[in-house]
Amino acid sequence: MDKLKEKINKGITESYLNSDIEDVRESLSNYGVDLDKNAKRQNKLIKQLKFKLRSSLNEEKYDLLLNKATESFQDAIDKGLEKPVAYLNSLIRENRVRVQYNKLEKLSTDEIKEIIKDQNLIEIIELLENEQSRKK
Repeated sequence: MDKLKEKINKGITESYLNSDIEDVRESLSNYGVDLDKNAKRQNKLIKQLKFKLRSSLNEEKYDLLLNKATESFQDAIDKGLEKPVAYLNSLIRENRVRVQYNKLEKLSTDEIKEIIKDQNLIEIIELLENEQSRKK
């Protein structure tokens, strides 16, 4: 009996999928479905999904930039590049971030991220790349 119901439902679904859209809309309206209300609800859901997707993509981009800037600062500290180190020191003073160590060489990756997280990461990366290319 269940197989018969499945075949009937499958046949009805395929019939709707292969028929004219206006016929489907008319049939749904005859069953009491408010197409305008459903369309508004679907549009709202689509907007929410797009917003969440954009938000997720922006968060991923930000995390990538933050990681790149952090790695660049770590590299600049290791190489002893003056401008990036001075810039990092100025960020520490501006943000009044409490750093456990007096020496930048002992900063962890997480501490560097904490220092630069509210800054313009693109400018920081450009500054670091320019300084590193000058030293080569």
